[in-house]
Formats: sequence, C-alpha cells, structure tokens
Amino acid sequence: MIRVSAAVLSVLIMTACTTVATNSIREVPDQQSVKNCKLLGDVAGSDAIFVGLSASVGSKNAYAKAMNQAVQLGATDVIWSQKGTSMTNEWVGKAYACK
Repeated sequence: MIRVSAAVLSVLIMTACTTVATNSIREVPDQQSVKNCKLLGDVAGSDAIFVGLSASVGSKNAYAKAMNQAVQLGATDVIWSQKGTSMTNEWVGKAYACK
C-alpha cells in the first residue's frame, strides 16, 4: 500500500510541474538595462502547492508561470522585483520589449 501511494504521489508531482515556453528572454538586473525599452506589463507566478521539502518544485513552477506570461506579452527582457524562496514560491517582475 505504501509503495502504491508513493508511486501515485510521484506521478502527481511530475504532472504538476509547469514548463517554461521556449524563449530568448533576458533576465536583467536593473532599470538601467531597460532604459530604452517599452514596458509591457507586470508578470507574476506563484505556487502554494509545493512548499517545505518540495519548495524547489514550487519555485520552479512559479518562475515558469511568470516567464510564460512574459512570453505571451512578447517580452525580450524581465526585471525581477521578487524571486521565489522556500517560504513564498512567488516570482514578480516587469516585462519589457527592447529593440
């Protein structure tokens, strides 16, 4: 019974992962890097399901959600104002289009 539960849990964890769409978005450190760019909007991703021991999965899911928003906006660059931690699993930033 324990092996079956572990197998089911493993499958659920693997299927619950969010993947990042293929992109060439640069993650830049500051406003100076995007001073001649157009602000497209805010991007954010969070994952409250995976915390504690699974925090790295939650942070990766949150990152993927935010980056996928940037892809949808047509961004070339992103500046993060908040990066996921084991406590929050939340990524928040601004997406820019730079030529």
